Amino acid sequence: MSTTKDTGKLLNIPEGIIELPLKPYEVKNSKNILIISDTHFPFHDKRAIETAVSYRDNIDTVILLGDLMDFYGLSRYSKDPSKPRMKDELNICKEFLTYLREKFRKAQIIYYEGNHEQRFNRYIYDHAPALFGIETITMNSLLDLNMLGIKFIENGIGLKLSSAYLLHGNEAGSKSGINIARTMILKTNDNCIFGNFHKTQESSAKSLDGNEYANWSIGCLCGLKPAYMPINQWNHGFGVMEVFGKEFEFNNKRILTSYNVR
Repeated sequence: MSTTKDTGKLLNIPEGIIELPLKPYEVKNSKNILIISDTHFPFHDKRAIETAVSYRDNIDTVILLGDLMDFYGLSRYSKDPSKPRMKDELNICKEFLTYLREKFRKAQIIYYEGNHEQRFNRYIYDHAPALFGIETITMNSLLDLNMLGIKFIENGIGLKLSSAYLLHGNEAGSKSGINIARTMILKTNDNCIFGNFHKTQESSAKSLDGNEYANWSIGCLCGLKPAYMPINQWNHGFGVMEVFGKEFEFNNKRILTSYNVR
């Protein structure tokens, strides 16, 4: 057996870059939670949004699970100049967040970044790096999040609520498929609620020691027939979660074309 002699010298290199914390942001003091995702302002469905946020009144926590804004003008794809500009998109989102705060005055509201919100920083990195870090050119400032008492969490960090994790859905690198909930459960190996794929789905699994867990994909609140992909299997939906200590109950709600909730 060979041994390595300790020379007493220290490794003279800097600490490695830690891009994201290992542990997710923990959501506390929550019992009745509304979870919505993928409004994609200005491509939203107003009636679907009204249906979701009016479903229950005794909400103490609202989770905005990403892609509230589309950031259409900052995408890498060709743009239709007749579509609303980024200024208009920001104004629509601010109006919605103000409405949400007025409706749920005492609730904590958490805005988790989606892949479409990531377009904002990516655009600055690529086209205006000299502006990076200026406080007035951030999501917090542009949407008045601090004034509205809304906490913004960076994509990739994730949220932990009771014994469930909440993600936008892009973090695992999964692409949309027939059963995205099944695909995600193979990657998360834990209870997980996510958006991004615009579908209401559920998949459950059990480990060899009998531990049971499930993944839920929640529906979107945007238009269901976008010009870039008019044939799809999207549906409107949202989630309602009740927490009992380390246990929780999640109801994955689908909004039908009649705007009734099932």
